[in-house]
This record gives sequence, structure tokens and C-alpha cells, in this order.
Amino acid sequence: MPAATGVAAASASRASSVTADDVLRAAGRIVERHGVDALTMRRLADDLGVAVTSIYWHVGNRDAVLDGLVDRLLARMETLTAQGDDPIERIASLARQLRATLLERQHLVGLAHERDRTPAMFLPVQLAMATELAAVGLTGAGAALALRSLQVHVISSVLMERAGARSASHGTLDTDLWPTDHPDGELLASLTDPADYATVFEFGLDALLEHIVTT
Repeated sequence: MPAATGVAAASASRASSVTADDVLRAAGRIVERHGVDALTMRRLADDLGVAVTSIYWHVGNRDAVLDGLVDRLLARMETLTAQGDDPIERIASLARQLRATLLERQHLVGLAHERDRTPAMFLPVQLAMATELAAVGLTGAGAALALRSLQVHVISSVLMERAGARSASHGTLDTDLWPTDHPDGELLASLTDPADYATVFEFGLDALLEHIVTT
């Protein structure tokens, strides 16, 4: 077999073995490592070792690939399930899982927001939390406030964690801005250390859940 024919046959074989899931998994890796702008059809095809036409055949154009990535993220959100022996433990588990997922898939989360899919993205966790809030007797406006507070706490924590990852000094105290005669020297010393946002998240979550229990 001539060399050119062999190469063409090998390429055709790879193309026939690639599935839509393969395409979306590869696209997801590119987006999470390098951002949405880094995803081109040529780069995706090269990563898969197939022709660009193969991607069009299995998934569609770049917009279709991006839509597919968002759909996969939403499907991932549906797998977050409440865990624990009581409603408060289960709410905490949902908040932690949501935070972890948003941190792990930050570029895809941004993509979902750009494509107006944010409400659908949060819906599974909201429904699960609403069930647990009802189990502790919290419904109506009180449940809505608790649900929004939990969601804001998770999202704020994610944003702060991302900012901290970009700058080592983020969250640290600038002692020049505080009074030199402040009475709590230990406080100032502690605030000069970089913030541990996972610990801050847990502290705030405990406070929120304690308030929910006593409401």
C-alpha cells in the first residue's frame, strides 16, 4: 500500500472511531486548561487526531461544541446529591459539592453564564436544598432567603478563591491602612497571613446553617 494511502486509511479509521462524547471531552479539556478562546476546530481536531470535518459530522460547528459543553456541565450538576444523616448535613454537603464543581469547572461555568444557562445550572442544587429546608420546617419566604444566602455564600467563596489563586497577596491585610495603635495586635498579625478560603467558607457555612436551625 502506498504511504499516502496508508496515512489516509489511518486517518479515516480514527475518524470512524471518534464519538461525540470523545469530541466534547477533548473540547472540555482544552477549555478548562486554556480558556474558551483557545478552543478552535483545528486545535480540537489535532488533539483528537482527526480531520475537522469529523467534528462537524459528530457534533457540529464550534457553537454546537460549546452548547454541548454547557449541556455536559448541567448534566454534571444533576449528579450532585444530598449526603448526610440529617437535613442540615445534607444542605452542607450540597453547598460543598457546588463550590467544588464551580472551582473545578470555572471556564465552563463562565460559558454557561454567557449562554444564559446560569439558572438551569443552579436549579438541581436549588431543588435539593429546598427539599432539605422544608424538612427542617423552613418554607416560603424564609426558605427563599436561606436558599439565596447559601447560593451567594458559595459563589462569593468561589470568586474569592479564584482571586487568591491569581495573587498570593489577595486577602492579606495592608498594615499601613490600619491604625498603628489598634488594640488587637494578634488580629493584625493574623490578617497579614494569606486567607485560607476553604476555612473561611466552612466558617460562614456553619454560621448560616446554625441560623437556619434556630429560625
